[in-house]
Amino acid sequence: MSKTTYLVVALAISVCTKSLFATEAVDTGRYLRQQGWKPYEAKPTAKLSIPDNVPTMYYDKGNSVPSCGIVTAPAGGRGPGFIELVGSDRGVNYPHCMDIVSMTPFEMNNKDYIAIEYLSRETREDIDRGYRYLVRDGLRDIITDEALTEAVPSAPIEGTRQNPAAGTQGVRLARLAYLTKAYPGWRISDRDFISDPASFFAILQNRDAQQCQFIAESGAAPAATAHTVFDPGARCTEVLASSRYEKNRKLYYLAMFRDQTKKQVIGVVSVSSDDVVVAEKALAETINRTPATSDMKIAKAALAKALQ
Repeated sequence: MSKTTYLVVALAISVCTKSLFATEAVDTGRYLRQQGWKPYEAKPTAKLSIPDNVPTMYYDKGNSVPSCGIVTAPAGGRGPGFIELVGSDRGVNYPHCMDIVSMTPFEMNNKDYIAIEYLSRETREDIDRGYRYLVRDGLRDIITDEALTEAVPSAPIEGTRQNPAAGTQGVRLARLAYLTKAYPGWRISDRDFISDPASFFAILQNRDAQQCQFIAESGAAPAATAHTVFDPGARCTEVLASSRYEKNRKLYYLAMFRDQTKKQVIGVVSVSSDDVVVAEKALAETINRTPATSDMKIAKAALAKALQ
């Protein structure tokens, strides 16, 4: 996907999410004073242009190490809300909050989410990276999706604390957790999972039944396509690779698998700019009639040629 397209998609997500989540701006300083909390000297790294969800770091009453959380705007006639990420105990140095790294809006299964990534120091030597997932409920309140948050546990940081994919990793992990729950009994190929700014693509396999299905989702309910759409009557014995190609504001996801005859087959699923998911059977047949199925790079080139 081009940089320009990424920018357009990200802006569209931000505008959409802002309109869905927005109620009124939050006066974080006033909220902290009302709780008797002192603002932390350094500000969180996270930046998000949604005025009703503000990341904040602070000292709880009598504490010498920082806590952190999200102050949410008033809704339904109530005052501001608060979602704690890391809380410190008085007189104890650990755990404490080190940073709120990112706040990333995304859509999944017809719901609007914010993925929050944060760092906590657990001991003098150990730092954990954690994720919290907020969702808009029916009353327009922002609440924690407890099940999704629990499904993506925090993990120790190994080596550098820097994360070049800040924000995107939290969304990727949420989508994988969602698929694991939505498709029990199916193995998800993490290697071949593709998570884009506004959509994702996954290859699922049931080894016992020798079946595969390709899942594409662009914020709405996921659309599943059986491998037999591209190889009728065959069994899916091995998942080989996946890739993506963009043409005229449409994403094409490719899946390569092997059937019981050792034949390699390409499946193609598209996601349009208006979020319509289509199993591209004719395109796949065009590729599968050529030697292009021997390698994903060649198959991708064949797709590009077929779309000219």
